[in-house]
Amino acid sequence: MSTRTSTKDPGWVSLTEACALLGVSPSTVRRWADSGMVRTYLTPGGHRRFSRLGLEALLPDRPTTRPSLGDLGETPGRMARGYRREATDDPGRIPWVAELGDAQRERFRAYGRSIVTSLVAALDSEDPATRADRLREAEDACAEYGRVAGREGLGAPMTADLFLRFRRPFLGELGALARRREFDAAATLTLMAEANAALDGLLLATLRGWESAALADRHRPAATTAS
Repeated sequence: MSTRTSTKDPGWVSLTEACALLGVSPSTVRRWADSGMVRTYLTPGGHRRFSRLGLEALLPDRPTTRPSLGDLGETPGRMARGYRREATDDPGRIPWVAELGDAQRERFRAYGRSIVTSLVAALDSEDPATRADRLREAEDACAEYGRVAGREGLGAPMTADLFLRFRRPFLGELGALARRREFDAAATLTLMAEANAALDGLLLATLRGWESAALADRHRPAATTAS
């Protein structure tokens, strides 16, 4: 039984359609594909198909706004799962994490899940008020994250290290998303700039939470012993 290919799938186009879309010759399309500028695959019959998204990224005067993560099927839950997979690839990256008890780890994971869900929702929102609300939710979760770290006796550097352990794989997952969905350069830069700005604010919220716990502990009356 033959496999149906060709142009029924709007995500992949033939060489003729690629030439018509870009207004260039077949040799130019092939050269761009061979250099890796456009993603391709071979049909069972040996015909090359070209990624429509990749071709459209080469068109001039494209809008610089990035697509909605939701429209691309990247829900907060899926992003969170991708982040968690990458975050646990190298559990020995920060040796002292292994010394945390199970209850401590689960508490930090719970806050991490809340933070990533609110952050992805904020990045995906086109409404400024909704985005601000979601960022406040993420900041509140980060502040409590910092307070818990302080109450658990973690120092400020260790608390910041925990946050960076979240930040690095989260940005890695966003970068992977941009590559999978073939965002153009402008859309990728917009997404990463928004994410970095939001994460800067979340790190500050985390450290403010830690500081509030440290101050509360400093001002707590010392226990007295009966004479």
